[in-house]
Amino acid sequence: MILMRTRAVPVLAIVIGLVATLFLFTPSFAQNFEQTYFLYDGQTTFQLTLSITPTLHEHYLQKNHQLTQGNFGSFVTPYSLEQVASDIRSISRSEENFINLVLMVVHQIPYEVIEEAKYPVETIVQNKGDCDCFSFIAASLLKSENFNVVLLFYEEESHMNIGVNLPQPPRNARTTISYVDYMGTRYYMAECTGDDWQNGWRVGECPSELEDTQVTVVTLDNYEQIAPGQVSSSFGSLQESAISLIVPTNFVTEGTTLVVNGQVSASNFVGTVTLYVGVRNSWFSIGTADLDPDGRYTFSWVPTTGGQYFLKTSWSGNDEYAGADSQYISVFVIPEMVIFVAGALFVVAIISIMIILIHKTNQPQEIQALEATPE
Repeated sequence: MILMRTRAVPVLAIVIGLVATLFLFTPSFAQNFEQTYFLYDGQTTFQLTLSITPTLHEHYLQKNHQLTQGNFGSFVTPYSLEQVASDIRSISRSEENFINLVLMVVHQIPYEVIEEAKYPVETIVQNKGDCDCFSFIAASLLKSENFNVVLLFYEEESHMNIGVNLPQPPRNARTTISYVDYMGTRYYMAECTGDDWQNGWRVGECPSELEDTQVTVVTLDNYEQIAPGQVSSSFGSLQESAISLIVPTNFVTEGTTLVVNGQVSASNFVGTVTLYVGVRNSWFSIGTADLDPDGRYTFSWVPTTGGQYFLKTSWSGNDEYAGADSQYISVFVIPEMVIFVAGALFVVAIISIMIILIHKTNQPQEIQALEATPE
């Protein structure tokens, strides 16, 4: 009996812990974030609509936001803005024109001093930022189209913009052309601040306060290579999409495989779906799956630690449909130790019941034997 009691205590504690996690994680449901920008190529004005899923936004909210000169490049995220850059490039008439169109985008974001560094997706969602926030967006868009781009840091002025290499000097600069030579490559300055998107700074132009100032060239050696999703974009409005998630059971044993599946409701099925696992108010992407021609996907997940988890999937969308997040589904992962101890307790309980029953069965026979014994 002592052995059974000492093992029951940790089992009870684990059960209580599993139930308690219900109150530690409260999933919320939110719609996509959308922003609209205007672009003018010299002849036509275009309207570019961006859509960001809450899941992609959460990915960047959870990343490191401490900004040091050594990690400037890590805030440049070309993969997440790849679709946006591709759309902008599709209407550009030259490499120089593409850079100036990118500058038009960041010139439309309201300027506000930000104490903590922000990733491009965060700046787009919040629709405000300062020089480094705008520089990270511009550098990400250019990098995703394979431009040779660097960050230009003016420490004394507490300012940042970007430098871009071009095969020839900019032709549309309205001032003396400004550039920085670094490691045998010429980078033309591109100022990312300013609120006049139609007549704002162009590549090769330099604000007067930055003339003859000391600048540090920061290469993008440590930029973000991959992200769990992308910003969807389109000229015009994006149609809504939806993604389902089917989890066959809400209880699974630690170390076993859980296969989940679902389907995207849209057309022109391209891209991948990302599976996220949430625990203690944090989300982690654990893999991607390709969509089949019918928009279906399948994931296999092997949980290695017991507890309560939430699962969700996310699709980034395409040039016709905005991305979408699935609903959240709770899954309890039962530790192997609980199964082992519960099984042992069950066996002990069965044996105990059998002993009791045998004892009760034998008891009347013993009484009858005593009564039959002569005095």
